Amino acid sequence: MENQEIKKLPFWDTIARSFKYVLKNRILLKGILPLAAALVVLQIFIGLPFLCSIDTGACTNDWRQSVTILSVALGAIGIIINYCRAIVCKTDVDFTSLRFWKQTGLYFVASLFLSIIVVIPVIICLTLSAFIFDPQTSINLLTSISLLASVASAIVFAPLFLVFPAIAVEDYQMIRWSKLFAMAKGNHNAIFWAQFIIMIPYWLIAKMWSEIYGFIASDNYVIGLIFVAGGLFLGMLDACFKGAFFAHIYQFFKFYDEKK
Repeated sequence: MENQEIKKLPFWDTIARSFKYVLKNRILLKGILPLAAALVVLQIFIGLPFLCSIDTGACTNDWRQSVTILSVALGAIGIIINYCRAIVCKTDVDFTSLRFWKQTGLYFVASLFLSIIVVIPVIICLTLSAFIFDPQTSINLLTSISLLASVASAIVFAPLFLVFPAIAVEDYQMIRWSKLFAMAKGNHNAIFWAQFIIMIPYWLIAKMWSEIYGFIASDNYVIGLIFVAGGLFLGMLDACFKGAFFAHIYQFFKFYDEKK
């Protein structure tokens, strides 16, 4: 009887729907252009520190890098919230409202909290492994353990990803540990690996973008600006796909939860 209550997320269909929604809804897609342009302008004023994500040799390791990370993160969060509300609530986001900035702040805090939760088991695992194996002679082994522990931890806590669309649509009653795990029961792997696949196109294109920049090996400001603009656009596009994915898994689990 318990197994009958588990509703399996339609894995490939959810991924396909997320990609199709972003690519077909060009009005929403065009909405990332002003945001990407604003981020490019910010980069111009602070010296293009975003180049660090394309070429590690260009890293500044100062306040400009922190500003870049924060601004790009907030931009991506805004896009994800906008897509979630467009799909679930059929409404657009007012980016100037206090309501939106409250959601953005909650989303940012939730992402930090989830990162900490996922990292803690990895740290424990690595600490125990360091006592068993010699760190100086087992670098590759410890790296593999770290990777496997990270994936395993992310899969275990995958239901917490539902916090993000819940914040976006202001479904705060859903944001309870027991509630999230009950709703996503039996779907830990599906949620994690679906999001992983959603991000693969961005990783591949961003890697190619970085390789092209390295091949050109130019210190020309205009070329650097072009690669910064392209990299920022790719990052915002990745946020579109994540937003659509979060919205679709929210709709799926919310639908079956309300039927109980």
